[in-house]
Amino acid sequence: MDLRYVKSAAYHEAGHTVVAAAQEMPLRHPGIHLDPDGSGISFYWFKKPGEVGTDLERERTIISAGAGWAAQIRFYPRCPEAGASDDVNLITELLNEMYSSGSQAWHAAEGRLYAESQRLVERHWSAIEALAVALWAKPWTPRTPDKEREWSKGRQEKWMDGTEVDSILQEFDIHTIIVDDSAGKYDAT
Repeated sequence: MDLRYVKSAAYHEAGHTVVAAAQEMPLRHPGIHLDPDGSGISFYWFKKPGEVGTDLERERTIISAGAGWAAQIRFYPRCPEAGASDDVNLITELLNEMYSSGSQAWHAAEGRLYAESQRLVERHWSAIEALAVALWAKPWTPRTPDKEREWSKGRQEKWMDGTEVDSILQEFDIHTIIVDDSAGKYDAT
């Protein structure tokens, strides 16, 4: 496994998280997780395809999803594209809900929203980098599979919970709402 690729996944997940928080999307308490194969997950509230919601919510989700790849290739320009396939699928499905697939409006929205992803990654690069570096500095710990963590079959992971993520983002004046799923409440910070 390419170690730089695995490390770049920390930037990918940090990109999702920081851009979601910058758009005032609530983060979820499980935080950010990374496995030794370069798979990762960021827990934040986003609009899933098929859910009732506004186009603004879909657009914010698309921007946050695109920010993962934008941050990853900023850190590692030769990064293989395979790591963004889940994000590309999500973006495509949400665009298909808003526009006719393949239409001029669809392509225009895709370009506009990805440009916004890149703009927000550049604007918040210091926060993304700080979060990725903090995640990467975590030790590999045994992973206990559960419903939330079906994203990886790995036995180890690096992770930080929503409270840790929030404390780093506060240093960059990015205010977050952390959702504690287990208690069913919002913790605003």
